[in-house]
Amino acid sequence: MTRNPQERRTPEQIRAGNKRIGLVLLVIAAAFFVAVVVNQYLLSRG
Repeated sequence: MTRNPQERRTPEQIRAGNKRIGLVLLVIAAAFFVAVVVNQYLLSRG
């Protein structure tokens, strides 16, 4: 991932990148939470 040092990212691009990273982290956290809940449910059923 080589980036041209002369190429400056605008604040808009940086914000868009941060939002995308935030959304990915949110999806991962939600998937983890759902997996824990499902696991507990399956274990509690015996």
